[in-house]
Amino acid sequence: MKFKIIFILFNIVVVFSFLIVILMPFFMLGGVYSQEFFKDSWYLFLVFIFAIGSIDTYFIINWKMFSLLESENWDDLVLHLENSIYVKKNIYTYLVKILANTYLIKSDMPGILKLEDYLRKVKPLLLKKMVIPLSVPKFIDGDPEKLEVFFGEFINLKGVNKAVWVRFLYSFSLLLNNKRDEAANSLLVLCNTKVPSILKLMVLYSLNPFSELDKEGKFNCVEAGKRELRSSYKKETMELELESIKDNVLVLVLNKFSKEAIDWLYKE
Repeated sequence: MKFKIIFILFNIVVVFSFLIVILMPFFMLGGVYSQEFFKDSWYLFLVFIFAIGSIDTYFIINWKMFSLLESENWDDLVLHLENSIYVKKNIYTYLVKILANTYLIKSDMPGILKLEDYLRKVKPLLLKKMVIPLSVPKFIDGDPEKLEVFFGEFINLKGVNKAVWVRFLYSFSLLLNNKRDEAANSLLVLCNTKVPSILKLMVLYSLNPFSELDKEGKFNCVEAGKRELRSSYKKETMELELESIKDNVLVLVLNKFSKEAIDWLYKE
């Protein structure tokens, strides 16, 4: 119901605003001058019709999907999206992302694995946009080798969504596989790169054991980064920073690790 009301109000406001713009010359300049204006600006009608028509068409085509999202009817939403993607072959990025997120809401790991397998067969380029949600079953499976292989596939590709997070998780999987030197080198790339503060913290925390044994100054970025974060963020602020990105499934998976990192940063 809310979606329908928003759709109707949107059209009313847009049409009303356009009428004001179009009729203003008539009221301010009079009939004769307004005719000249309309002759020179007739294309505005076409632009408006095309714009409002495109937006309305998008919403009408996806009306059922938006209605199911509004009602949080996840089972029917999955059926609807699976039919669109697997049967009708409408493999659009936004539909695939919504289906993956719905699988996550339902904790349907086989569904995510099925989606990954399907994309690899029919649209492998789309995998770069879906690395994070597609990684969740591998975290739950608890096999670090699978994690390393999966994330390693994308760390050197261009156009990967949330590429810095992907590199961190690749580094994290290397640590889980006891490949310490490779993990350290990969993490150092992030340590010397501008990344979101909460990710920076996790990078520093991961590198701290290396820093404590460092005699060559290779890991100086750890102490420097630690001082920078402590001077820029209070502990409460950093905790809010973590809470603010709870939609990031990576933070959900690494929730305990990220909280340990915050405690480490502010430990006296």
